[in-house]
Amino acid sequence: MTPSFIFFHAENVNEAQNSICHLIIIPVVDGQQQPPQEFFFNPEAPFLMVMSGITRSQVESFAPFSAQWPRVQELFSKFDMAVSSAEGNSARSLYGTLTRLGIDFKPIAYCNAKAICRRTLNEVSYSFDYLNYKLYNDCIYTDDPVGIAKRWCELALRGLSEANETIFNDFFISAKIKPGVIAPGEFTPSLCLRDYSNRKYQTFDSSSVAVDARPDNPLFGMNVVFTGKMDSMKRDEARAAVVKIGGNAPERLTQETDLLVVGVQDLRVVGEKGLSGKMKTAEKYRAAGRPIEIIDEADFLEMLNA
Repeated sequence: MTPSFIFFHAENVNEAQNSICHLIIIPVVDGQQQPPQEFFFNPEAPFLMVMSGITRSQVESFAPFSAQWPRVQELFSKFDMAVSSAEGNSARSLYGTLTRLGIDFKPIAYCNAKAICRRTLNEVSYSFDYLNYKLYNDCIYTDDPVGIAKRWCELALRGLSEANETIFNDFFISAKIKPGVIAPGEFTPSLCLRDYSNRKYQTFDSSSVAVDARPDNPLFGMNVVFTGKMDSMKRDEARAAVVKIGGNAPERLTQETDLLVVGVQDLRVVGEKGLSGKMKTAEKYRAAGRPIEIIDEADFLEMLNA
């Protein structure tokens, strides 16, 4: 398959996926990447931080998103299909920004780059770090959004080159991918279609944990997030232990996280630098002044048993 599509990757000024300040667009024509085009916006939204290092003063100097959108819309209108980086957060951010600002726009059909990779590349992991390490023997950090965009676009093209179909609709049916839609008043995520009807599994449910609050424990009231494999216990057991004494153990790391517990990292996934996605995000938040503490499993156990 030698497709033509428009690829896009976005950065927001805060954690809400409705505040795009930087949009990278890569047209792909007959399977060939064209030069990236960058757009910088003032989304007129509360500023927290931008992962690539764009500052508040820079954002405030950019032209408003609404004033520049017609130029972006013109580019999207030239293609029947768009591809969003990674899991599709850029797609959700584009919809959220357009909707929050009340901008009228033409519907955009899109697919996630990671969905394409999952259905075409036979790998043990589809994390960005792992795919870079395995397929390119390198690492691209969050402060290089253009590099991230170009690589995700290249990964999507790599996967599509393995497809026997010649058009996206046939590929989606064969690969069992649900395309998404970004339209006024409608956001449909792009997903890999799966059948879980015969799968038996359990998910972590904090409501099932009997809380025996210990206000004197260092973990009481803390937001504790885990990354990597624990040696002393399973991750859900560790999360349950935190909840039991009165702490919180969400899966996702945010600016409200107090502690990031780092277990054993799989170098196939995190690459030679040994930094998981959560660790990189934590470092960015710390650099922005958020007091997130990174500890190892031994420190966690010491605090748990205090």
